[in-house]
Amino acid sequence: MSQEVSELSDVIPYYFFSLVSSCLSLSAVLVIFSLGTWGVLGIIVFSFYVVIPYLLFAVPVQVLFNKHPKKFSLIYFCLYNFFSLLAVFIYSSLLNFNFSMDILTTKNYYAISLLAALFFWFWDSVFLQKKSSVS
Repeated sequence: MSQEVSELSDVIPYYFFSLVSSCLSLSAVLVIFSLGTWGVLGIIVFSFYVVIPYLLFAVPVQVLFNKHPKKFSLIYFCLYNFFSLLAVFIYSSLLNFNFSMDILTTKNYYAISLLAALFFWFWDSVFLQKKSSVS
């Protein structure tokens, strides 16, 4: 039991670095595509909005994937993309108080979902998926 706790405490900083890097990356891209009107303050604000779905949807999947690590696995990317589509749909529906399927017809929904999955997959592969090479 103490060995498992020790192993977990060794990887927690890597989960944190992966999460923070993903939030900052996605927030920076969102600010840039919103014509840069927010600046650095926008990156900070968007990061607080982005961290919640990442914590609720991506980190549990990341913990599961870390049991069988594979760097830059396309299967992991596809699964992150699936959960990202789900997370962005739920989160945007809650923020807009609109549970209609209209969001599925917008390009922004797919762009944000894909970018969120891509950034999380990339930083997860950089920080956590250490034991295996490209698959």
